[in-house]
Amino acid sequence: MVLRCTSGTRTLGFRPIATSAARRASQLSSSFDYCRDLVKKHDREHYLNTLLMPKAARAGVVAVRAYNVSLASVRENVSDAQIGRMRLLFWRSNIDQIYKTGEAPEQPILTVLAAAIREYKLTKQWILQMITSREDRLSDNPFSSLNEAEQYYDKTFSTALFLTLQCLGVQSMEADHAISHLGRAQGLTMMLHGIPYFAQQRKSLLPLDLCLHHGLTQESIVRKEVDQAMRDLVYDIAAQAHVHLEKACKLKSTLPKEALPAFLPAVSCRKYLSTLQRNNFDPFHPICARRDPWLLYRMTWKKLRADY
Repeated sequence: MVLRCTSGTRTLGFRPIATSAARRASQLSSSFDYCRDLVKKHDREHYLNTLLMPKAARAGVVAVRAYNVSLASVRENVSDAQIGRMRLLFWRSNIDQIYKTGEAPEQPILTVLAAAIREYKLTKQWILQMITSREDRLSDNPFSSLNEAEQYYDKTFSTALFLTLQCLGVQSMEADHAISHLGRAQGLTMMLHGIPYFAQQRKSLLPLDLCLHHGLTQESIVRKEVDQAMRDLVYDIAAQAHVHLEKACKLKSTLPKEALPAFLPAVSCRKYLSTLQRNNFDPFHPICARRDPWLLYRMTWKKLRADY
């Protein structure tokens, strides 16, 4: 039997746990609302993406995205790496408990994630990898190389997308290959988009090998000096993001149609990279920082055309 957990006009396709069905249904509904609002506030792009997911997959994708937002916020909210590791240990311990017993503590994200794990048979390795990948990145130090950055984004962005495919019921090597490229493109795009944010805090994540190659100092980055060295470095990262985006797009014809909603974040990546190019690879240009008010419409149009 599938639990029809209602909140307003929405239904959640999660299966019940074997105790106090009414209480669990109410708890699941309120937990879903919490997770949905969390994603809407902190991850607008993927929130809009969830609106275009099939109803049967939507609750699972919201659970994955809320879980991702919570893990990503650990680094932002702690100044001591040891405290950050303790918070990640909380998540690891409870994930182990969910897979072992099927039960979760009364915490909104874990409640919804536990239901998603049961309903969509989410892979434990990927759920835990989202924690493991962040354990060594609990400081805002620059990446040592572009390759290191790509590997990190593959273990974070791509892994969340792998789980999205599982929520969609997609099992395809071609889809996994394409989504891995999209995750790397997303991560590199996010790195570029975050340059002004980190510069405001006198920090930078930009790869040190590229900084050295172009003669760009950390001080010039935090001072927001947009010289040729900065533009050349931003171009190199944007070009690599574009390479991954194109590889993901070239595999479109090999994908099952059920996988296509998971690839809609490519729309915002392409839009940002295009805006960056039009503004001569200046990451501090006001237009580059502007939120795209038409993103949902762009994504909807792509979905209607079975494209991304």
